[in-house]
Amino acid sequence: MLAAFKRLFGSERQQVAPAGAVEAPKGMEASSMEDLDGFLEAARRADAQGHSPWVLRDEARLATLRRALEFTVQHGQWLQREGSDIARWQGRLLKLRHGEGPCLGMLLACRPDDEAAWQLRFFFIEPEWQGSGHGARLLRAARHSLSGVPLNVRLPLACQAAVRSLEEAGFQRMHVNAFEVASFEAPAEWD
Repeated sequence: MLAAFKRLFGSERQQVAPAGAVEAPKGMEASSMEDLDGFLEAARRADAQGHSPWVLRDEARLATLRRALEFTVQHGQWLQREGSDIARWQGRLLKLRHGEGPCLGMLLACRPDDEAAWQLRFFFIEPEWQGSGHGARLLRAARHSLSGVPLNVRLPLACQAAVRSLEEAGFQRMHVNAFEVASFEAPAEWD
């Protein structure tokens, strides 16, 4: 009887969302070293189709990307080439999971300083979860996790599923260059 009373009383104290409110997507989690193989495999698949921001045709380049991702996971910094120098940008390698289940997808975001917009360098949904709206869910969760700052991304228009996911998540197409690479931006989103 006491347990039933506690459940009843406890549920009355819970905050109720206002009518018509949409529940915010769950936040992204920081990735760990164990997640790097999945990220690199997705980047390799994208490179095979000409859709990766990196050229990964040999093991040396793949090893370099792995070291840069390890540095990002360990130190929160992305090593960015600027001319002949290497700059240390803020970097976050994030993943989206379904509860305590498997990783649905990941993204790499970086920016040169606190005042700059986050740049989504690469994002993907695991093949077994593609086509179920998880791409837009990943991007909405990223917007929520990186709240208060605009997000930018560039990708080929040939990545049709990624383009649809961006548009569903509130990104606007800003510009398309002569190589059919589109720039998208999502405005700052506040909690």
